[in-house]
Amino acid sequence: MEHHVIIVNGLDETTGRLEVQVAGIKLITKKWPEKYQLIPEVIPVEWEDGQDLEPKLKKITDLIDELVKTGSRVSLIGCSAGGSLVLNAFIERKNVIEKAINLDGFVRPGSPNVIEYFENVGAKSKAFRESVLRFEALESTLRENDRKKILTVRPMVNGLVPAETVIIKGAANEKIPVVEHVLGVAIALIVFDPVIKFLKK
Repeated sequence: MEHHVIIVNGLDETTGRLEVQVAGIKLITKKWPEKYQLIPEVIPVEWEDGQDLEPKLKKITDLIDELVKTGSRVSLIGCSAGGSLVLNAFIERKNVIEKAINLDGFVRPGSPNVIEYFENVGAKSKAFRESVLRFEALESTLRENDRKKILTVRPMVNGLVPAETVIIKGAANEKIPVVEHVLGVAIALIVFDPVIKFLKK
């Protein structure tokens, strides 16, 4: 049975232009099928196009449904802002999703000193703001078994996305030995522990 991994990019502001992100993700995951029997499915998301969350979420859930119909296993990875988006998709389709991974993305606005940054970014991307607030509101609906399917990954030090905005209680929450948000997201995909290990678990 094939195992497809849907991967969603982050905001241009924090992780680079959309086309650069997508090309980078495709390059990093190019050998996954032969090395790990994982088939990457990169979904480009234009975060600052003025659209709300629903069309972006539907794009993911539609692909999940399409892959499940073929008998495939499906997992999700969200890079930075994509983290809350794939987790919202996981909540929509949690009975058919194998694993969901948040690579250093907001899942809640955080404490007062963090909220200002969150709101500044949210002002540029309506969908990002909606996605984070939606997951925050729905997080309590996750059961213990659901949480065991989730991995969050964060760098040791991050001035943009603090640990309090990433960690999910009851999930596997990993810290990798790098400093800085963009590098942390990239290294999490390149260094196969813990991402590949979790997907193959």
